[in-house]
Amino acid sequence: MLGVETTTAQAAPPVEAAVDEALFRAAMTGLAKCVAVTTALGPNGPVGCTTTSLMSLSVAPPSVLLAFGAGGRTLDDLLGAGRFGVNVLSHTQGPLVRRFATGTAAQRFEGTPHAVLRGVPVLRDAAVVMTCDVAETFSAVDHVLVVGTVRHLTAAPGAPLVLVTGEPHIATPIPPAPADNLR
Repeated sequence: MLGVETTTAQAAPPVEAAVDEALFRAAMTGLAKCVAVTTALGPNGPVGCTTTSLMSLSVAPPSVLLAFGAGGRTLDDLLGAGRFGVNVLSHTQGPLVRRFATGTAAQRFEGTPHAVLRGVPVLRDAAVVMTCDVAETFSAVDHVLVVGTVRHLTAAPGAPLVLVTGEPHIATPIPPAPADNLR
């Protein structure tokens, strides 16, 4: 018949079990990731935190994306300053991973060689140093995503640190496979 709609009952999709948080954390921690210290100049001096959620976002304009736990001390000062530094740690800076993950801002910077560049504290001897202006922020679950437009960039030769299972590692390239000489 024309003009009559018919529908068939659809079964509800099966309810899936929730992903175990401990298993998820262990799986994500096991993935290699860039390790950096994100810095800013707060009202009481330099602030910074270990950051493993860093990615290149765009080349035009040069931009990076970082994620911070909502309500973090460094995040508040970074947003207040409107600019920040990204210091990708070099293979010699392993102890800074833990130092910038715990303690007060003063404790984190105590004895850590740094300078101020474009109004941002930057760490000496880092593999890559970027100063960025905050371009945009987005709330996502329990984090704040910060897009930074890169205004200054230096990169030193050598291997940057990577973090695997919460520990700093040095990335070593795999040598190329030998050429097949059979003809």
